[in-house]
Amino acid sequence: MKPNYLLIVREACAKRISTFACRTCATLLAALVVSVLSVGCGGRSASATDDADSARINRLRQIDDSVMTFAPSTQRIIDEGIRTAPDSITAYEYRLREARFLSLSDSPERSKNCIDNILRFASEQRKQKLSRKQTLRLNSLVAGAYNCRAVYYHNFHRNKEQAIELYRSAYDLLANSDAKHNMPNVCANLADAYIQNNEIPKAAQWYRRALFLVDSLSLPEKENITLYMGLAQIYLSLHDFDTALHYYKATENYFLMMSPSMQAYFLNNFGNYYYFLKDYPQALKMFLRMKRTIERHGMQNNFDMYQCKVNLADVYLNMDSISRSQQCLDEVEPYFRKRHDLTALHYCKTIRIGIATRTGNTAAAQRIIDSNDETENHPVQYSLANLRNIYLQRYYEKVGDYRRAYTLMNEISEYNDSLEHNHSNMRSAEIMARFTSDTLKLHHDLTIEHKNATIEKTQKQLLLSIAIVLLLMLLFALWIMQSKRKQMKAQMDIMNLRLNIVRNRISPHFVFNVLNNKIVNAGRVDDTELLDLTRLIRTNLDMSRQPAVKLAEELDFVEKYIRVERFMLGDDFAWHINVAADVDREKVLVPSMFLQILTENAIIHGLKGWDGHKELTIEVHRELHTTVINVSDNGPGFSTFNGTFKKKTGLGIIAQTVAINNEHNKNKIRFEITNIEHDGNVCGCRATVRVPDGVKFL
Repeated sequence: MKPNYLLIVREACAKRISTFACRTCATLLAALVVSVLSVGCGGRSASATDDADSARINRLRQIDDSVMTFAPSTQRIIDEGIRTAPDSITAYEYRLREARFLSLSDSPERSKNCIDNILRFASEQRKQKLSRKQTLRLNSLVAGAYNCRAVYYHNFHRNKEQAIELYRSAYDLLANSDAKHNMPNVCANLADAYIQNNEIPKAAQWYRRALFLVDSLSLPEKENITLYMGLAQIYLSLHDFDTALHYYKATENYFLMMSPSMQAYFLNNFGNYYYFLKDYPQALKMFLRMKRTIERHGMQNNFDMYQCKVNLADVYLNMDSISRSQQCLDEVEPYFRKRHDLTALHYCKTIRIGIATRTGNTAAAQRIIDSNDETENHPVQYSLANLRNIYLQRYYEKVGDYRRAYTLMNEISEYNDSLEHNHSNMRSAEIMARFTSDTLKLHHDLTIEHKNATIEKTQKQLLLSIAIVLLLMLLFALWIMQSKRKQMKAQMDIMNLRLNIVRNRISPHFVFNVLNNKIVNAGRVDDTELLDLTRLIRTNLDMSRQPAVKLAEELDFVEKYIRVERFMLGDDFAWHINVAADVDREKVLVPSMFLQILTENAIIHGLKGWDGHKELTIEVHRELHTTVINVSDNGPGFSTFNGTFKKKTGLGIIAQTVAINNEHNKNKIRFEITNIEHDGNVCGCRATVRVPDGVKFL
């Protein structure tokens, strides 16, 4: 499985350039339009202001285009704009573009000083008395600075949580600015940050919100380009190929309207789509098309080209073009190492392992695996980690270490299961987003009629009610499914338990021992004992088919069992069955074979092999609405044979049967084993079963 590395690295540059450029340009455009409209009517003063603002907007648009293509003249144009700016806020709008340009250069850390200066300026401005127009424009500027800083963290995989917080702050500021139409782009950036943080459902929710805002704000449909690509990448990472293809097709309609960086971004996404489908020839075709597009626009040294080459390296590996794969890696690794991009280097190292394994150079592969560099401790996206597991599994299969290969196979399976889990959560998030998303409706006309506001409120309540009803229905359906699953599991447990009971009722060793004893002593023991044994086995088979039997039947069976066993215990064995007068043997029901199992355990583990007088006592009496059955012996006690006790012996079957029946009964069956002590010494063992009246047996 190929990692969703495009969302980690590709969006860190190409998509950021285009979306942020559009945001800043639109921010200035809205601010200037508001300024023009707020100027008094009439006169040459208004006309002059209009001309100045139009010139400034056009100038800023030219800078935005230069930033998007990373043109060499960009810095010079920005410096000229700052020098000739008519006011301080305009100068800092130019500085915001400078920060964005520097964040994409070979020294991105220089953008930090620009952003700090912008935020200090905004802080000082807020101490003054500002008009509403100035406040809205200042909010737009600060939102742009927050967004730029978040982009810096996002691009270089640092401070992921802080990047998310900055995007949220930018989103909140734009809600009270003169550039609310930039909110969909910030939503998209926030979704990208959640993807990098392995939070796919939240990413899908923010992409859905961005699409909703584009629609509610009546923005041009082309604004959906980056949003469609983001959604396509999410569905691709979840292996929902049909939905991903739907969004890629929707994006392809606007290919000629995209900037060069966005065209490269789209082709990279589409190439990854075919990679996930394992259609490597088609993936290669897309990546080579991306390479030609970058070269045609003179962007050979941009991040896009290195991202393209690392993807080509992976595709060439899977197409057995090993030399080309190695060549691509040799070209990109120095670039990533210079930028200290540990995530990209982790990906390159993974491909190196794949190359060494594919060429049979297991020693080289082992050296790469054993190299504990800083990329190993760097957190990466789940898909990257899963790709490493896939290549490691191939390596361990190659060297015959099937134990590790099997472990990695399980981890890969768990990753696929998590995709299904995320897909389910994302579907739920989509439902909630469609019915509870912001219904922000921006208009330049600030006077909204009360009637329209009331209608809008009613619609919100209706949609929210529908969402709640759907959610409750979904939860109810899940509850029913869970209940049925538990019921089926309980039934399977009961079936397995009954099979175990049948297998463990009469030990085959017991039958063989008794028969051997009869054969040896045939001349000295009454021949009817063999007939007693036959009847005992037949009764056992009859009772094993029933979950519960009458107490009289159980006692009769146990008595037959003891009569057969007594010959193996010797002449010093005595037994007693005492049933209280208030116990109705014909009406009281007890779990089938419980008494026999307890008696067998007392004889085998307590009395057999015990020197001296052996005594077994079975007592049955009533306590309130409960029948109490005690099986006692004068053997060495429970601790002596506890070491031989196993969960699947007769006592284990009793414990499982009690647990299953208690799940379906209000009054619980109780079972316990205790030692009998006298003067501090153990002189026997007692097993007790308490069966309440009215218990339903399964």
